[in-house]
Amino acid sequence: MATNIGQIRARRFDFRTQANADWYDGIPIVKAGNGGVEAGPSNAGNGALALNGLDPDTPFGAHILTITKLDAGLARYTVEGPSGLVTGAGVSGLPVYVGGLTLQLTQGSTAFAVGDAFAVSVLPAPVDITGLILSLQARVSTQSANVALSGTSDTSNPSVLQTITNGGANGVVGMAFDRDSAAWRAFVPSVNPYAYDLLATDPETGRVEVAAFGTITHDFGVTHLP
Repeated sequence: MATNIGQIRARRFDFRTQANADWYDGIPIVKAGNGGVEAGPSNAGNGALALNGLDPDTPFGAHILTITKLDAGLARYTVEGPSGLVTGAGVSGLPVYVGGLTLQLTQGSTAFAVGDAFAVSVLPAPVDITGLILSLQARVSTQSANVALSGTSDTSNPSVLQTITNGGANGVVGMAFDRDSAAWRAFVPSVNPYAYDLLATDPETGRVEVAAFGTITHDFGVTHLP
């Protein structure tokens, strides 16, 4: 079965956990999704902007296209990413690839004017992670060889406890570490955060991608008395 492992991009999530409580949490695996195109309310021209392509790792937020020059009936423009930096430029009538977006600006019956603008919204969209094996490893540091906490969604070995769940089409990886489990009891609280990564593996091709990474601040906790 084909998987969407090629759409996964590593994103950072940090957690705070405590030894006297279960760790039931979720990590959303997301990609860039089309939030729509909006013409500026004061645009003089009535042309249109089409979003014809979107890379999975395109930055989230508003990408702003602004007409900067009129040249022999063509409108020249620049595009700014969500950070406010210019990611590329183009001209009406021709497709352009800028900042992960494939755009095409088309002239209408009324010509554009300098300053006319369009906003392209890029929002998080879930990646269907059906068929992927997910595994988590936490270490004292990124240079440490010793694994302090591990978990997997692999159900092929009945002797291995499934401590991670695969949310399938909703793209959520679920943590399911019970405080009474051997893995959680062996996860020692520490003043310094643990470094972790979450790996996604395609069992058919063997391809591995980092789906998430970050830190786990693991405390003793004082809210539960045995």
